[in-house]
Amino acid sequence: MSFFGPVTEDHWLVDYGATEGAVREVRETVQQRRQAGVRTVQHALLSNKLRTSIQQTKQRVEDLLERLEGWELRDLTRPEHERRTRLCEKLLSALTRAEMDFNERRYQPQGATEERLGGWRNADLEAGGGGGGGGGYDNDDTALLTNDQLRQQQTTMIREQDSGLEALSRIVSSQKHIARAINTEVDEHNVLIDDITNRTDNTRNRVEDETGNITTVNRKARTWRQY
Repeated sequence: MSFFGPVTEDHWLVDYGATEGAVREVRETVQQRRQAGVRTVQHALLSNKLRTSIQQTKQRVEDLLERLEGWELRDLTRPEHERRTRLCEKLLSALTRAEMDFNERRYQPQGATEERLGGWRNADLEAGGGGGGGGGYDNDDTALLTNDQLRQQQTTMIREQDSGLEALSRIVSSQKHIARAINTEVDEHNVLIDDITNRTDNTRNRVEDETGNITTVNRKARTWRQY
């Protein structure tokens, strides 16, 4: 007895495809940032976008891994479970490489000489950036943006967060549907078990009655033989 009805699509695979697209977008953004001039508005915008999108995309991949262990996919075969786990691990690996590239490019722009790097570090120290901690560079990224650009960046980040919340809401709704379906099937199984128990009781009673009848017949037969 199945409570899911006809299966039209695998929601996990649909969400995986969307997450894979998000990982691809992160890598493309890192590439665009690498090509943008250092200390330009475009560089700053892409930096702020990556700080949020990398972490959000990592969380989406981790959610996919967690769902592999839940009720939603409990009927997966072991080879398919392992295949999907490897797919998620590849996404995490790609995100890790993108994050490492992002962090490296923040402090060591391609083609910069040691002399230029030293000059930038001194400038950061003079500005209170803390030297090698990278805080001064973050402040430079923000300082390059106008108020309108900052508001636009914040609006974009809020929109991306809302999109992530909507995806999470769909997952929770799907889990709730699965839980209700499981509860319905458990109730149906309980009804079947009760019916089987009743039938077993009736059969046992009939067997006991027939056993009593056979005992009576045997007793009468012995009595007739005495006569």
